[in-house]
Amino acid sequence: MMINSWHRKIFYIEYLIIGLIFLVLFVLPVLFTRVNGRISWIFVIKIWEDQLLLIPLYFINHWLFVPKLLFRKKYLAYTLSVIGLIALFSFTYYYYDNVVHKKHQQIIGNDNNRPEPIPPYALLLMHSLLIAGVDAGLSFSKRWNENEEKKYLLERKNAEMQLDILRNQISPHFFMNTLNNIYALIDNNTPVAKSAVMKLSKLMRYMLYENENGKVLLSKEFEFVRSYIDLMKLRFTSEMAIHLIIPENFEDVQIPPLLFISYIENAFKYGTSYEDESFISIIFEINDNKLLFNCSNTNHAHTNNRITGGIGLSNNENRLKLLYGKNFALGTKSTEKMYYVSLVIPLS
Repeated sequence: MMINSWHRKIFYIEYLIIGLIFLVLFVLPVLFTRVNGRISWIFVIKIWEDQLLLIPLYFINHWLFVPKLLFRKKYLAYTLSVIGLIALFSFTYYYYDNVVHKKHQQIIGNDNNRPEPIPPYALLLMHSLLIAGVDAGLSFSKRWNENEEKKYLLERKNAEMQLDILRNQISPHFFMNTLNNIYALIDNNTPVAKSAVMKLSKLMRYMLYENENGKVLLSKEFEFVRSYIDLMKLRFTSEMAIHLIIPENFEDVQIPPLLFISYIENAFKYGTSYEDESFISIIFEINDNKLLFNCSNTNHAHTNNRITGGIGLSNNENRLKLLYGKNFALGTKSTEKMYYVSLVIPLS
């Protein structure tokens, strides 16, 4: 609907400009064609008759030469066709004007005050070039705008399709990991496992229904992260240090869902150990209308061979590029003992 409205506006503007040019061409003789201080209507009507030749020239150029030659990038053929048509009109009119000129001379007599500083055929030539040039420019501009609009819509549709694909790839990855965690609890702690199933059902509802429009409230995303970390804590003893800091006061704006889960999953997958001391720190901050996410975790010996460009992380980076273009900052750093991820996204 919005595209059709835009195209209608371009259509009206194009014909409005052409209409104004024709109006000016027909009004100017009334203002400047005078004999002895009075409007010479004989000469005005003659000029109007001359200007009528511009109408078929405009339609031939607009409906034949522009779509058949100019839009098909046959620029030389278009230029030669327009010049040939204008030359034909001017040359034909040159002989026609000689006959008309004699008739007018017979009617009004030989009046040396005739307001004709420019020969009529030369005036027709200049006006023809003006009409053809303006029409070509407007038509080309309109076509370019239409192509840019189609290109934008195609890119947006492709981006939406890619986002859907990427999100669908992330969701099974998340569910498999979480179900494995619950499975490990069933035999050892059934009540806790039941509670975990309830939490998982809430997370599934969030992932499948609450973000269908591609946006969620920031508070909902924070709640999702907190619930996920609560589920993950069930796997580890209290000695495992897991810290989560979320701002208490913030503007509850909408953001794309599931932007942080891949990095949090990565921290739990590669930064935890049942044998060695481990910790995970996840900090969210809001500053200058930007959301800052920092995640750090221990880097155990078995993570030295990690593939930093795994499917989950790679998909999430692709999502960020599609969503924000260059308006985000993502950085990672790996040392012998630590692994860091930082992400900054705009909130407006």
